[in-house]
Amino acid sequence: MKRAILVLILGILFIAKAVSAHSSDQDPISLESFLKEHYPQAQKAEEGLYYVIDEQGNGQKPKEADYVVLEFEGKKLDGTIFDKTDDEPFVFQVGYRQVIKGWDKGVQLFSVGSKVKIFLAPQLAYDKVGAGKLVPPDTPVMFELEILKILNDSQYDQYMVELEKREKEKYLKKIKDQFEFDKKAIHEYCMDNKIKAKRSRLGVSYEVNKKGKGAYPKVGDRVTVQYRGYLSNGETFEENSEKKPFVFIVGQGRVIKGLDDAILSFNQGAEGTILITSKLAYGPMPIEEKGVNIPAHSILIFNLKVLKVESPPALEQKK
Repeated sequence: MKRAILVLILGILFIAKAVSAHSSDQDPISLESFLKEHYPQAQKAEEGLYYVIDEQGNGQKPKEADYVVLEFEGKKLDGTIFDKTDDEPFVFQVGYRQVIKGWDKGVQLFSVGSKVKIFLAPQLAYDKVGAGKLVPPDTPVMFELEILKILNDSQYDQYMVELEKREKEKYLKKIKDQFEFDKKAIHEYCMDNKIKAKRSRLGVSYEVNKKGKGAYPKVGDRVTVQYRGYLSNGETFEENSEKKPFVFIVGQGRVIKGLDDAILSFNQGAEGTILITSKLAYGPMPIEEKGVNIPAHSILIFNLKVLKVESPPALEQKK
């Protein structure tokens, strides 16, 4: 997975001049003195690049233009971890400036199957830019690496196809698990708050407390509503009044899926409660704008009143 390392090196390439004036509040630990005290066995490959081989591999050594697949953990010299692989290995092409200089140079020293530690002076790592708050400017760093395999162009293409497939499967499973979790949480919320909820076509929970006397909205109708939107902890994220209602066209994606679906069960004049799983709201995306604060994976609840339902023919007559 091309995670922070790739992002950081791109940052170094394009914003170095803008931030190189920034300096750390503390003097960085000297790489040479650190190695002398903790890793006296470390070998010097070149100025600013040292290494220790914990386990010698017996495969080929990567060369320029090879794709390298590896596991890693990046640390500052005080032991603070600032980056690491998680579910998937990291992949990059050697010599194409996709990673920091110390990686491009360092991985070519080790055979496939090797487990090593490399120690990098700032000029081979994040230099005078640093890595945001994670790694201050002019900071030496170390990485624990395990070289898993070397790929050629066709193998890399196949690897990325399989990786994308695995990532998609994991994503869909995560969405499914979250949906089940949300449905259970909504059921418990309804039990605690004595809400006799029904389920809409897409699985939105709702209760009509007061039926209206007007028409039910259809896809394409314009609906005018007054509502209060809040989280399951009771915190309001948005509300309006009958004097300043909200208007939208049903079925055109003007509102979140859950609201577009549930509104079909509320005729003009109806009042009630709608409880929407995060899958049918904003999912993993947090919303922070114009006073609205909705954390990721939030269940959204609406107390809603339908003020008006207008069909397309009625709208045309108004024109």
